[in-house]
Amino acid sequence: MILFSDSTREEDLKFEPYKPCPCLSGKKFKFCCYQKARDFKQKSLSELNYSDSRLQYEMNKMWDNTDFKTCFGFNKEECGSLIKNAHSIQNNRILNRISDDNHVYQLSNRFSNDEGVATEFKRISKNKASTFFGFCDYHDTELFKPIELRDYENDEIQNFLFAFRAHSIDMHKKVRRLESIRNIFKQSPNKLIDPFFVYNFKQAELDVRDFNLDYEKFQREYLESNFSSIKTLFRRLPFEINFAVSACFAVKDDLNGNTLNEIYNIDRNLVLPSIYINIFPVEGITNVIISYFLDNDDVYGEYFKQLNHLRDKEFVDYLNFLIIEYTENIFFRPSFIENLNEEEKYSLLKSFESSIFLLEKFELLCEDNYFNFNLFSADTL
Repeated sequence: MILFSDSTREEDLKFEPYKPCPCLSGKKFKFCCYQKARDFKQKSLSELNYSDSRLQYEMNKMWDNTDFKTCFGFNKEECGSLIKNAHSIQNNRILNRISDDNHVYQLSNRFSNDEGVATEFKRISKNKASTFFGFCDYHDTELFKPIELRDYENDEIQNFLFAFRAHSIDMHKKVRRLESIRNIFKQSPNKLIDPFFVYNFKQAELDVRDFNLDYEKFQREYLESNFSSIKTLFRRLPFEINFAVSACFAVKDDLNGNTLNEIYNIDRNLVLPSIYINIFPVEGITNVIISYFLDNDDVYGEYFKQLNHLRDKEFVDYLNFLIIEYTENIFFRPSFIENLNEEEKYSLLKSFESSIFLLEKFELLCEDNYFNFNLFSADTL
């Protein structure tokens, strides 16, 4: 869910009557779903009398219904017939390294009548971790050979492909998020005139648009073998971490608090460029790969210089914040999570929630428990 911001305008919180209806009927909103939205009387959860388990089931089913199969491979004529449940984080090389008994932990939403939405650690098979239906069997194998079959050497094509794979899973999720809100409108038409849902829908639409623009850049540069279009900051840490992450997102502020992107602004003229982050352990070390398109140098050039000037301790302290603030495609070694004390677990989960719900941040700050954990092995720094 997205928070309203100081830049939020009144028109951001409602659908214009003479613009196309969000249901994709092709009709104007006023002459399509508007009256249905005004007349719909929704039962509250208490009236539905759902148990917590039924509520969890219904929410999971709603998300599962948005899943779709596609191939983000660039040469469509080469696509295979099977769309794979592909890993965004390498299974054998990376997930296997952080698994215990072939399992890892992920961050997951829990729904209940009393708490609403809360975050918890969920144990899952490493074979299911980070997977999405984003590539056919041919492209999942052939496209990523430079990073699947070779050790990471910080060369241009590897950096390009790591960035692209991070982009792909988040693009898949952005499309699903947009579809999930559209499904909410179908089930509960009154949400079409609810400012919170309207705002989130418009935000999701722009997210998909921006990700499609980035996909077009990836496709163009790949087909022209222009892998130098991606600029990468690579840092090798002299120890192994207990997690792996692959994600892309637009960063709000630089290290000095200056605004890089107005990430809560839904002005259609505003395009938010992403950075691409991959962090994973190898034998005895950790690779940190952070990239952006060079044509976004006006946004991220100085920010990357700031990152590059940080000492290792400062660098991982900042990554500790960046990862939990902006990403969800992160997986942990179970024993690492289980060995955290209760205060650290609470802080990690609530800090993740605070990136979604502002009230959580205020509560953690009052408790002096905001980002009071460390994802990295700081003993060796």
